[in-house]
Amino acid sequence: MVRWFLVGLVGGLLTLTAMATAVAEFRIDNTVQGVRSTAFLLDGKFYSIIGDNGEIVKFDAATRTFTLISPALRIQTRIDAEEIRRRVEQLRQRVLNDPNTRTDSFRHFAFNPSFASEFDAVSGKLALQSHWIDYEIRTIPFTDPLAGMYYDFVDWICYLNFRLNPGSTQMLIRLEVNRLLREGQRFPVSVSESIYPRGKQPLARPSRASSSHDIVRRLGDADRRRIEQAQEFKRTFPQVPFDEYQRRFAEQLTQ
Repeated sequence: MVRWFLVGLVGGLLTLTAMATAVAEFRIDNTVQGVRSTAFLLDGKFYSIIGDNGEIVKFDAATRTFTLISPALRIQTRIDAEEIRRRVEQLRQRVLNDPNTRTDSFRHFAFNPSFASEFDAVSGKLALQSHWIDYEIRTIPFTDPLAGMYYDFVDWICYLNFRLNPGSTQMLIRLEVNRLLREGQRFPVSVSESIYPRGKQPLARPSRASSSHDIVRRLGDADRRRIEQAQEFKRTFPQVPFDEYQRRFAEQLTQ
């Protein structure tokens, strides 16, 4: 079972259209390889919803806690974000210090990614290149404090996606992309990704993915109703252990 929240296949990078004031609310509409998702920020809490009424993730920045909610199964589970981060960082150290993994070059790269970068200030295009994966990112500048809040959220979502899909290391690569964008104070408008599973060899053809994202600065009535519905699900759905939630979610997908 593979599923991503918000950051999607290529990281769920978004478009900044209007963030002039510091009111802590916005909506982000994402399309990643044809899959739609919506994220909301309201009162210091993030909500990400797959499709119109799909799986929901709520992130409480104050407690660093994820709540996963399945409207179809009418259950929810809770995950400690800090615990996920600690597990990932412990695994990172084991991989990088294990001499046996050094022969697995892509895995080693994924846990310690590094890119050659080139930025065109006129077009706002940021190119990131490595032997394994390239990004072409159209960006605009950002200085709004909410952008920092969003990048914090996206980093935490990377850790969550790694927990949901333990065999995938792409979200760890995304953490490095996040860092470069944050440090450059750039916001991505569109992202194209090229992955070379065996590295850049003669005649190698990459797999490609792309994403587009838009942000709406003010939440409308329909947005607030979707958040209220998510809050109602959280109040009423029974909470189950994470492993049971994963098992039942996977069973649902095979039916």
